[in-house]
Amino acid sequence: MKLLYLLPCVFLTACSSLKSEPLLAVAEPTVTVIGEEVTTTGRYFEFVPTPSILIFSETRNWRHEEGIAGANLAIMKAAKEMGYGYFTTEHSGIFNETDLARFNVVVFNNMTGDALTPEQEMVFAKWQSKGNGTVLIHGSGDASHQDWDFYHNELLGATFVSHPAAPQFQEARVEVLGPSHPVMAGMPKDFMAIDEWYTFEAPPSDDFIVLAGLDESTYSPLNTVYGDISDLRMGPKTSDHPIIWARCLGDNQARSVYTAMGHRYETYETPEALLILKNTLNWAAKITDPQSVGCAK
Repeated sequence: MKLLYLLPCVFLTACSSLKSEPLLAVAEPTVTVIGEEVTTTGRYFEFVPTPSILIFSETRNWRHEEGIAGANLAIMKAAKEMGYGYFTTEHSGIFNETDLARFNVVVFNNMTGDALTPEQEMVFAKWQSKGNGTVLIHGSGDASHQDWDFYHNELLGATFVSHPAAPQFQEARVEVLGPSHPVMAGMPKDFMAIDEWYTFEAPPSDDFIVLAGLDESTYSPLNTVYGDISDLRMGPKTSDHPIIWARCLGDNQARSVYTAMGHRYETYETPEALLILKNTLNWAAKITDPQSVGCAK
């Protein structure tokens, strides 16, 4: 049937004195991509200002859908208050020297799994060594990042074990352990929060600055639902169970902060979490603490 349908069309075209036009326009690529293909147009990216914050949430393991959405919006609002631009993506192709140079801060927003190629990991480490800031949120500190030594050992600094599952989300008391640190500026000495509370094999080393810890007596640190470890207690003191910590790296004092809070979007509807987020972004960007007092251990 298709052949019979096309024959008259061919005949008419051959008999016509007019030159026929192609039925479909040829699509030209709008952006040259380095690395993994980035499914976004080049037009928007061209107008991302400098300085800006890159919000990266690629997930090759568990995806924290609500936490990613909540943090994205909260970071966008904070960036505007800072006078910064922002760009959100789930595609690691942006980790090339040209594109990454647009940003002063990278936020790994619940990134999970082996998201970057070895080449992209090296590009990021070079960018970070220039004194740029890094923020790691919740799932960005789970156990799926151990293949990247620099990230796991130098930025994160702790190994995830598990989290409670019965129930998964619980209210607990968070104690501020670094009240003079810029990330904790304006915070009360403690506050109550609901989250999925991570447990780690041990607190980060002395290379890191612990800023907040959990009071295990205020929630049930047990996982009797799955896994080999049911007792998730790290110790009776809040300093035994840190959930927010910071570090400054290298000669250029590149600043990094990890917070275990942020599984749910509701986290960013609380004044305490919002203030910590804003303080973190400003400190990582070196807007606050120009003398790097917060880098002292």
